[in-house]
Amino acid sequence: MAMNHSDLLTGLLLNLLVILIVILLLNFNYLSRNKVHKLHIQPLSIYLASSLLLLLSLALSVQFEDGFVYDLRFIPFLLGGIYGGKRVLPWLAVTMIAIRAPMMGPGLVVTVIMAIVFTFVIMYMRPNLENKAWKTRVYWYTLMSFGYSVLSLWIPSLIFDFDYSSSFLVYSAVLSGSTFFVFYLCEIIRKIYILQVEAIKYEKMQVVSHLAASMSHEVRNPLTTVKGFLQLINEDPSNVSTNSELSKVAVSEIDRATEVINQYLNFARPHPELEMEVGIRNEINRSKEIIMPLAVKKGIILKASILHHLSIKGDPNKLQQVLINVMKNGLEAMETGGTLRIFSYQEGDKVFIVINDTGVGMTKEQLMRLGEPYFSMKGKNGTGLGMMTAFQLVEGMKGTIKVLSKPGKGTSVILSFPIHGGEEKVKSVKQTTKVRPSLR
Repeated sequence: MAMNHSDLLTGLLLNLLVILIVILLLNFNYLSRNKVHKLHIQPLSIYLASSLLLLLSLALSVQFEDGFVYDLRFIPFLLGGIYGGKRVLPWLAVTMIAIRAPMMGPGLVVTVIMAIVFTFVIMYMRPNLENKAWKTRVYWYTLMSFGYSVLSLWIPSLIFDFDYSSSFLVYSAVLSGSTFFVFYLCEIIRKIYILQVEAIKYEKMQVVSHLAASMSHEVRNPLTTVKGFLQLINEDPSNVSTNSELSKVAVSEIDRATEVINQYLNFARPHPELEMEVGIRNEINRSKEIIMPLAVKKGIILKASILHHLSIKGDPNKLQQVLINVMKNGLEAMETGGTLRIFSYQEGDKVFIVINDTGVGMTKEQLMRLGEPYFSMKGKNGTGLGMMTAFQLVEGMKGTIKVLSKPGKGTSVILSFPIHGGEEKVKSVKQTTKVRPSLR
C-alpha cells in the first residue's frame, strides 16, 4: 500500500529522534563512567550500540510500497562502520540483513545488495577521510547517505519496476539531512573529548613548569655539598679514612638530588590508564615531597597528618595530580606566607582527605563558579583548568570534592572516596577518628 508524504515524513523524523536520544544517552553514560579521559571506545561497544539503533530504526520503519520498507537504518550502519572500522562493519552488515530478513518481501534483496555495496564503500572511504578536517568528513558522510538513498530507489526501479519518485524526494532529503545532523553532533562530542584530554595534559604541564622553578633550590643544596666535599678531598688526597667518609656523604647527596629529579619526571610523564589499590598515605607523602620546594620558596609551612593506612581504588597518577593541583592552589593563595595542612581520616565507609590553607579565601559567588573552565582566582595567570581537571578526576574515582572557604580566613578542600575493600576494611578499624576541617 502507498504511504502519503505526511506519514512518511513523520515516521522518518520519529526514527531520527530515537537515534539522537540513544546517541546522547550513550554519551552521557560514557561521561559518567569517566571515559572522558580516554578517547578509545571498544569495538564491541560500538557494534552493540549500532545494532540497537538498527533494530530501533527497523521497528519504526515506514512501509513505502508493497514489500518495501524505508527507514534511517543506514545512519547507525554508517556510524558503526566509521567509528568501529573493519572489525565492526562486516558484522553490522550481517546484522542489518538478519534484522530485515523476518519481514521478507522484495525489499530484502535490496537490503542485501546495499549492505554489501556500502560495506566496501565505507571500507574504502574510511582511511581516506581519517586525516581530513571533521567538517569535511561530515560532508562526505552526508554524500554517502545521499548516494544510499539514490541507489535504494534506483535498484528497485530496475529489478522490480518500482517507481515512487515523489516520496523518494522526501526520503532522500530526510536521510541526507539526518546523517549530516547526527554526524555533526558526534564529531562535536568527539572534539570536546579531545579538547578535555588536551586540557588535562596542559594543566599538568603548567603545574610542572611552576614546580620546576622551585626544584632548583632542592637540587642546588646537595650539589653544593658535593662540590665542597670534592674540594676537601682534593686538598688532602692522602687522608684515606676522612676522604672515604666524605665520598659516602657526597654519593648520598647525589642520590638525593637524583631522587628529587625523578619525582618531577614521574609526575610530568604520561601514564597509562590504571585501576588499582591506591594507598592514601603513600600518595599524600609523594605529593608533599613534590610540592615542598615550592612551599619553602614561598616561606609556607607544610604539615601533613594521616590517621590511617587505608586505600582506595583508582589511578595513583590521577590522585597525585589532584593532590598537587589543590596543594599548589593553596600555596598560591598565601602570598605572604602561612600554613598548608593536609590530613586524612576515616568516617564510616569513606576516607577523607582535607587540604587546608590560611590564604585569602573565596566568596560564595566565587565558590559557586569553582571548577568552571577559565574561571580563576589568579587573574591573567590562571586558566581555571586545574580545578576543572580535579573535579573530573575525583568523580572518575567515584569520589566527591567539597570546598569550604571564607574571605580572609582560608580555604579547605575536602576529598572523599569509598574505602577499597568495603565493609571488611571498615570493620578492621576498631576506632574511627573524626577530624573536621578548620578555616583558621
